[in-house]
This record gives sequence, structure tokens and C-alpha cells, in this order.
Amino acid sequence: MDCLYLTEEARGHGLGAALMDEVAALARGLGLGHVEWQTPDWNEGAIRFYDRLRATGKPKLRYALPVR
Repeated sequence: MDCLYLTEEARGHGLGAALMDEVAALARGLGLGHVEWQTPDWNEGAIRFYDRLRATGKPKLRYALPVR
């Protein structure tokens, strides 16, 4: 999944949970076993939302290669 975002005004009305339900339904319909996405570790609001959905976080390593 990529780029799921709700504006501040749209939050708190159940729209995010409804969108995630539809994403899950689409994934099931496609025969997928799970859906993956990422969020920055500083995005505490998103993390709380995903935790409420009972999604599980996975550790990730981020690399940078200087090219100068």
C-alpha cells in the first residue's frame, strides 16, 4: 500500500478505518495474505492509528550511500 493520507479535517470520523477495511477486502479478493506499508518513526499519530487497527510493526534498516 502506498500513500494513504487523510487531511486533518477528515480525521476522527472513522474514514481511516473504513479505508483500511477496504484495502484489506481488496487484498483478500486478490488472494493476498497481508498488506504492507511504512510510516516514519516520528509519525506518532499514524503509529497510534495502526496500533489501534492491531497492525504489527516490523523493524526496518535504512541505508544511505554518500556519492561525493
